[in-house]
Amino acid sequence: MNEYDDLLRIEPTGLSLEAGRLLVSTPYFNDPFFNHSVVLLTDYMEEHTAGLIINRQLPHSVYDVVNEIRVDDPIYFGGPVMPEAVFLLHSFDSCPEATRLLPGVYVGYNPVLLAVLEQHAIPNLKSKFLLGYAGWSPGQLEDELERNMWVIAPATQSLVFDTPADEIWTRTIRRLGPRYEHWLRFPKNIAYN
Repeated sequence: MNEYDDLLRIEPTGLSLEAGRLLVSTPYFNDPFFNHSVVLLTDYMEEHTAGLIINRQLPHSVYDVVNEIRVDDPIYFGGPVMPEAVFLLHSFDSCPEATRLLPGVYVGYNPVLLAVLEQHAIPNLKSKFLLGYAGWSPGQLEDELERNMWVIAPATQSLVFDTPADEIWTRTIRRLGPRYEHWLRFPKNIAYN
């Protein structure tokens, strides 16, 4: 094996696919939706897999895009499926409609939670609104993993809510360790190299 083979080899992280894990696009994956993306898996079931891209901030606020939600926070592109649908990641543990993905991160909302966010009623409540989601049919994501389009990484509340969107991919790669750090030297669009 030569140095180029070693450079291009993708080593799996050994983590399993499950809700609450991250999919990190490899630097060779130049898909227009998923290049340098980090997807938080929200569902991993036999019949379907879904997730939200957490590092694609749009140049609009939630209220600019969804007038009935009076929140002036940034809104994110969650994925190409149902781009008109609004999803909410948050840290509120008392919403019966929400599903816990990992400690301090839930997906789903109800009118009460929206009112809490609109009124800033809980000062330390973390949230991220997203439009659309990423989805895979049965076996599709496993095939993409075999084709080295993704690696699986652990997620944290801090990474989801506190890390600036344009730093999430880089920080996730760094957290994966030295086996992956050479990815940071690749151009964002590998065709430019």
